[in-house]
Amino acid sequence: MKNISIKEKNWYSNVMRKIELSSQKNIRDLGGLIGFKGKKVKQGRIYRGGFLGRVNNEDIEIINSLHLTDIIDFRGQNEFINRPDYSFVGVERHNFPMMKEDVQKLKSKTEDSNLLWFIDEGNSGFDHMYNIYKELVLDEVGIDALKKFFRILLDKEDGVFYFHCSQGKDRAGLAAYLLEIALGVDPSVAREDYMLSNEAMKIRIAHYVEDLKDKEFFTEDYHRSLIDVFSTKDEYLDHALEVINENFGSIENYLVNILKVDLEKLRALYLE
Repeated sequence: MKNISIKEKNWYSNVMRKIELSSQKNIRDLGGLIGFKGKKVKQGRIYRGGFLGRVNNEDIEIINSLHLTDIIDFRGQNEFINRPDYSFVGVERHNFPMMKEDVQKLKSKTEDSNLLWFIDEGNSGFDHMYNIYKELVLDEVGIDALKKFFRILLDKEDGVFYFHCSQGKDRAGLAAYLLEIALGVDPSVAREDYMLSNEAMKIRIAHYVEDLKDKEFFTEDYHRSLIDVFSTKDEYLDHALEVINENFGSIENYLVNILKVDLEKLRALYLE
């Protein structure tokens, strides 16, 4: 792993990459990150974030100003159908579900309640998320979604992309990490970008705690699980990377031979 200069880290920390909407606070441009051979990821080409279904007129103007060509949705089909993104004019929508559970265990049409179903069954939030990350990189559903994701980035050479899941932290977060590694971004910086989702999630967690704190079921364990579900954690990402290394040898092998990523072409398209 190369050493990241103080200048580079300061630039990463200070650059204005975040885009805040009224109902979606976890959006950012991957542009500006330092990639292969010191080249920067092109700005205004690839955005990551969460669900875009509750936008107001101001939000619509902001998204339209990005000149997106494609929105890639990693949620399951029921989520995609029941809670669709706003239909932005001229933008093509794609649904690449990353998890079988998205379809099998969806119990509600509300955006977030499905993330808490397992608590009602007595399961640990940490264990639940830890296991999800294994599924995302190892199950054929997750692999197929990631292959399609990279394929569209490679095929639509002039595209401007927004990819997301529900919160923009796990499915989209893992896809962003793999994309950044493929572009040659230092792993420590890609991890910092992954962890940045916690800034937005703290707000959502605080809202949940305020709404639920007086409920009889809101025990210390429930509170802990809620935080674990709505947070990004080093342990989750580390588990996904361990699974990749154990089953496929290395991240590069996973990208090239499993996800069929043409690294040279990807870097030519999105680095400058």
